[in-house]
Amino acid sequence: MADQDREEGLSRYYRMISPSEIKINKEEIFYRDKYNEIINYIKLILADARDLEIYEYLQPKGSILINIMPGTDIIDFLKLISSNYYLNFIELNYAEIIKSPDDFFNNFYDILKEITIEREDNSGKKDIVENDDEKRKKLIIINLQNKINSQFKGKSLLHDFTSLILYNDKGFDFIDENSIFIWINYNQKEILEFSDDLFRVFDFLIKIPVLNSIERETIFKNFSEKYPKIVFDINALINYTENWEIKDLKQLIRVAIFKHHLNTDLNETSNEITDVLISLIESGEYIPAISINNIEEQNSTVLKLNNQNKIKTPLKKEGKVSDTSIDVSSLINEIREEGISEFMLNQLYENAASKNYSELIVIIDKLNNKDVIEENDRKILAKYSFILNDPPNRALINLEKAKKRVDLIKQAFGK
Repeated sequence: MADQDREEGLSRYYRMISPSEIKINKEEIFYRDKYNEIINYIKLILADARDLEIYEYLQPKGSILINIMPGTDIIDFLKLISSNYYLNFIELNYAEIIKSPDDFFNNFYDILKEITIEREDNSGKKDIVENDDEKRKKLIIINLQNKINSQFKGKSLLHDFTSLILYNDKGFDFIDENSIFIWINYNQKEILEFSDDLFRVFDFLIKIPVLNSIERETIFKNFSEKYPKIVFDINALINYTENWEIKDLKQLIRVAIFKHHLNTDLNETSNEITDVLISLIESGEYIPAISINNIEEQNSTVLKLNNQNKIKTPLKKEGKVSDTSIDVSSLINEIREEGISEFMLNQLYENAASKNYSELIVIIDKLNNKDVIEENDRKILAKYSFILNDPPNRALINLEKAKKRVDLIKQAFGK
């Protein structure tokens, strides 16, 4: 009875979300190259095809470690995977952990055991579970951000966990227990300190780099296209948001819009918010979720920009926009050199093929024949401007390939 009460007590530290409860808009996810590695790994584990060549060289453990910056959409991405592949999504209950961090830390192994290992009856056989929710495969996420880790008074839960697995013979067979285990880490130093142990517990480490200038530009442009009434200098924002992540970029714009509309004298004449955005950053009225190690670097970047005075934001004067002194040559060269990665381009084409395939086929044919592009065609093409980077014949091939991939995915999910 005491053990049962204890199990019920430990269950407060986590919660299970069924796939049908997950409501994530895939259009809101900012896809990166490294996200592709995550989904490919999950596909491999779910396939459980022991005849694949990879099983000749190693035996997957069903666990990976992800190092990432705060402020990303990684959790939303993983929830979307759970929904698409019909996996139970299991996450920690942070409100309960903060109430009693020491109890959570000291009982973490038992909590994970309760989550992972399917119960057995007295004969040693797995119980037949009537509840469909409990029979599904599980995606177990350990996502301890800095504000949670700081509650452990300098102790490392990751180090404690790996030590238990390796030196106390308390390992988990996640694959055998119909589970995939993902630990999300925000502290690169912690990984370096315990790297020898980590690579014996996890299949591998995925390090997701911070957004680069091209990716930040894409995020700002997407926002501008979605809300064309809001105007701001994208080039200025790119320089002021080095090391920022997607949630902070979006939230910064929302806060700026709010503050702008509080000033009725301004918003009646202009929706230009560049000055408001930069003021929020310089004054510290908006603080991004970048790690403490990067705060000094971030402040240094802002100070350098101010001292050099290279960026003068456009101001509305008597209905006209004043001249700017933005030196964009280096940024243009950077954009030309980096371009769009093949993975991102494939994602863009798949999105286009799933929504406006028929219309785009006609538009590309018009481009190829140098026919007149009508107003509705221009509106559609504006949504998928990346197509103009390719010659019409190449764009048509890419669109056709994307349509085939989309159709295969739909068939796989019975859609």
